[in-house]
Amino acid sequence: MKELLKFTPWKNTDTLVSLGCGSGWWEINCVIHQPAGQLILVDHDFQVLTNEEVGESISYFENTANAKNTTSILLKNEDVHALTLESETADWVLIFNALHEFNQIDLVIQEAFRILKKGGQLFIEEEISISVPRMHKGCGKKLFFAEELISLVSAAGFEMVNKKQKDEKAIYLLFEK
Repeated sequence: MKELLKFTPWKNTDTLVSLGCGSGWWEINCVIHQPAGQLILVDHDFQVLTNEEVGESISYFENTANAKNTTSILLKNEDVHALTLESETADWVLIFNALHEFNQIDLVIQEAFRILKKGGQLFIEEEISISVPRMHKGCGKKLFFAEELISLVSAAGFEMVNKKQKDEKAIYLLFEK
Protein backbone atom coordinates (compact mmCIF):
# COMPACT_ATOMS: atom_id res chain seq x y z
CA MET A 1 0.00 0.00 0.00
CA LYS A 2 2.82 2.42 0.86
CA GLU A 3 4.39 2.00 -2.60
CA LEU A 4 1.04 2.60 -4.31
CA LEU A 5 0.37 5.75 -2.31
CA LYS A 6 3.88 7.07 -3.03
CA PHE A 7 3.20 6.48 -6.72
CA THR A 8 -0.14 8.36 -6.57
CA PRO A 9 0.44 11.49 -4.46
CA TRP A 10 -2.99 13.09 -4.72
CA LYS A 11 -3.90 16.00 -2.47
CA ASN A 12 -6.61 15.93 0.17
CA THR A 13 -8.64 18.36 -1.99
CA ASP A 14 -8.42 16.31 -5.22
CA THR A 15 -11.33 14.60 -6.96
CA LEU A 16 -10.60 10.96 -7.77
CA VAL A 17 -12.67 8.92 -10.22
CA SER A 18 -12.21 5.16 -10.33
CA LEU A 19 -13.45 3.34 -13.44
CA GLY A 20 -14.53 -0.30 -13.28
CA CYS A 21 -14.07 -0.26 -9.52
CA GLY A 22 -16.26 -3.22 -8.57
CA SER A 23 -17.18 -2.64 -4.92
CA GLY A 24 -14.46 0.01 -4.48
CA TRP A 25 -12.36 -2.09 -2.10
CA TRP A 26 -8.92 -0.84 -3.26
CA GLU A 27 -10.03 2.76 -3.64
CA ILE A 28 -11.56 2.94 -0.18
CA ASN A 29 -8.42 1.45 1.34
CA CYS A 30 -6.41 4.13 -0.47
CA VAL A 31 -8.49 7.12 0.69
CA ILE A 32 -8.57 5.90 4.29
CA HIS A 33 -4.75 6.00 4.23
CA GLN A 34 -4.39 9.05 1.96
CA PRO A 35 -7.58 11.16 1.99
CA ALA A 36 -8.90 13.03 -1.05
CA GLY A 37 -11.62 15.65 -1.42
CA GLN A 38 -13.97 13.30 -3.26
CA LEU A 39 -13.89 9.74 -4.55
CA ILE A 40 -16.30 8.88 -7.36
CA LEU A 41 -16.67 5.13 -7.82
CA VAL A 42 -17.95 4.04 -11.25
CA ASP A 43 -19.04 0.53 -12.18
CA HIS A 44 -21.89 -0.75 -14.33
CA ASP A 45 -22.71 -3.61 -11.97
CA PHE A 46 -25.30 -2.26 -9.53
CA GLN A 47 -25.22 -5.55 -7.61
CA VAL A 48 -21.51 -5.12 -6.82
CA LEU A 49 -21.18 -1.36 -6.38
CA THR A 50 -23.71 -0.73 -3.61
CA ASN A 51 -23.99 1.57 -0.61
CA GLU A 52 -23.94 -1.51 1.62
CA GLU A 53 -20.69 -2.90 0.13
CA VAL A 54 -19.01 0.51 0.25
CA GLY A 55 -20.16 1.04 3.84
CA GLU A 56 -18.76 -2.33 4.89
CA SER A 57 -15.43 -1.52 3.20
CA ILE A 58 -15.24 1.85 4.93
CA SER A 59 -15.91 0.24 8.33
CA TYR A 60 -13.35 -2.49 7.68
CA PHE A 61 -10.55 -0.12 6.65
CA GLU A 62 -11.36 2.44 9.35
CA ASN A 63 -10.98 -0.36 11.92
CA THR A 64 -7.82 -1.90 10.44
CA ALA A 65 -6.10 1.47 9.86
CA ASN A 66 -7.46 3.01 13.05
CA ALA A 67 -8.43 6.09 11.02
CA LYS A 68 -11.70 7.76 10.06
CA ASN A 69 -12.75 8.23 6.44
CA THR A 70 -12.81 11.95 5.60
CA THR A 71 -13.26 11.56 1.83
CA SER A 72 -16.68 12.18 0.31
CA ILE A 73 -17.67 9.07 -1.69
CA LEU A 74 -20.15 9.06 -4.59
CA LEU A 75 -21.35 5.89 -6.33
CA LYS A 76 -22.26 5.89 -10.03
CA ASN A 77 -23.66 2.73 -11.57
CA GLU A 78 -23.06 3.48 -15.22
CA ASP A 79 -21.17 2.45 -18.33
CA VAL A 80 -17.50 3.49 -18.22
CA HIS A 81 -17.58 3.88 -22.02
CA ALA A 82 -20.04 6.81 -21.79
CA LEU A 83 -19.75 8.61 -18.47
CA THR A 84 -22.26 11.21 -17.30
CA LEU A 85 -19.54 13.15 -15.46
CA GLU A 86 -18.84 16.69 -16.66
CA SER A 87 -15.68 17.31 -18.67
CA GLU A 88 -12.60 18.31 -16.67
CA THR A 89 -14.00 17.38 -13.25
CA ALA A 90 -11.35 14.93 -12.05
CA ASP A 91 -7.83 15.49 -10.80
CA TRP A 92 -7.15 11.75 -10.94
CA VAL A 93 -8.66 8.82 -12.83
CA LEU A 94 -7.84 5.42 -11.35
CA ILE A 95 -8.16 2.06 -13.09
CA PHE A 96 -7.28 -0.88 -10.85
CA ASN A 97 -6.76 -4.13 -12.79
CA ALA A 98 -9.84 -3.52 -14.95
CA LEU A 99 -8.69 -2.05 -18.26
CA HIS A 100 -8.38 -5.46 -19.92
CA GLU A 101 -12.05 -6.16 -19.04
CA PHE A 102 -13.58 -3.22 -20.89
CA ASN A 103 -15.20 -3.88 -24.27
CA GLN A 104 -13.95 -0.72 -25.99
CA ILE A 105 -10.75 0.23 -24.24
CA ASP A 106 -10.09 3.18 -26.54
CA LEU A 107 -13.45 4.73 -25.52
CA VAL A 108 -12.67 4.30 -21.82
CA ILE A 109 -9.29 6.01 -22.29
CA GLN A 110 -10.99 8.84 -24.24
CA GLU A 111 -13.54 9.24 -21.43
CA ALA A 112 -10.72 9.36 -18.86
CA PHE A 113 -9.05 12.08 -20.93
CA ARG A 114 -12.33 14.03 -21.21
CA ILE A 115 -13.14 14.02 -17.49
CA LEU A 116 -9.60 14.85 -16.34
CA LYS A 117 -8.61 18.45 -15.73
CA LYS A 118 -5.61 19.79 -17.66
CA GLY A 119 -2.57 18.36 -15.89
CA GLY A 120 -4.73 15.62 -14.35
CA GLN A 121 -3.30 12.16 -13.72
CA LEU A 122 -4.39 8.77 -15.04
CA PHE A 123 -3.21 5.88 -12.85
CA ILE A 124 -3.42 2.34 -14.19
CA GLU A 125 -2.60 -0.80 -12.24
CA GLU A 126 -2.77 -3.75 -14.59
CA GLU A 127 -1.61 -7.35 -14.82
CA ILE A 128 0.44 -7.72 -17.98
CA SER A 129 1.85 -10.25 -20.39
CA ILE A 130 5.63 -10.50 -20.21
CA SER A 131 7.16 -12.67 -22.96
CA VAL A 132 4.10 -14.51 -24.26
CA PRO A 133 0.45 -13.43 -24.42
CA ARG A 134 -1.41 -14.27 -21.20
CA MET A 135 -5.05 -14.40 -20.24
CA HIS A 136 -6.39 -13.02 -16.97
CA LYS A 137 -7.13 -15.93 -14.63
CA GLY A 138 -10.26 -14.31 -13.21
CA CYS A 139 -12.09 -13.22 -16.37
CA GLY A 140 -10.27 -15.07 -19.17
CA LYS A 141 -9.59 -11.90 -21.18
CA LYS A 142 -6.32 -11.10 -22.92
CA LEU A 143 -3.72 -9.15 -20.94
CA PHE A 144 -1.69 -6.34 -22.51
CA PHE A 145 2.04 -6.23 -22.97
CA ALA A 146 3.35 -3.12 -21.15
CA GLU A 147 4.49 -1.44 -24.39
CA GLU A 148 1.12 -2.12 -26.01
CA LEU A 149 -0.73 -0.54 -23.08
CA ILE A 150 1.55 2.51 -22.98
CA SER A 151 1.08 3.04 -26.74
CA LEU A 152 -2.70 2.77 -26.46
CA VAL A 153 -2.92 5.36 -23.68
CA SER A 154 -0.37 7.67 -25.31
CA ALA A 155 -2.33 7.58 -28.58
CA ALA A 156 -5.28 9.14 -26.70
CA GLY A 157 -3.17 12.21 -25.88
CA PHE A 158 -1.69 11.22 -22.52
CA GLU A 159 1.99 11.59 -21.65
CA MET A 160 3.56 8.82 -19.59
CA VAL A 161 5.03 10.19 -16.35
CA ASN A 162 6.09 7.06 -14.47
CA LYS A 163 6.17 3.27 -14.67
CA LYS A 164 6.86 0.83 -11.85
CA GLN A 165 6.78 -2.93 -11.58
CA LYS A 166 4.26 -3.73 -8.83
CA ASP A 167 5.13 -7.42 -8.59
CA GLU A 168 5.89 -10.34 -10.93
CA LYS A 169 2.48 -9.99 -12.63
CA ALA A 170 1.48 -6.32 -12.60
CA ILE A 171 2.70 -2.79 -13.25
CA TYR A 172 1.78 0.71 -12.15
CA LEU A 173 1.54 3.31 -14.90
CA LEU A 174 1.05 7.04 -14.43
CA PHE A 175 0.04 9.36 -17.25
CA GLU A 176 -0.72 13.07 -17.41
CA LYS A 177 -3.28 14.89 -19.52
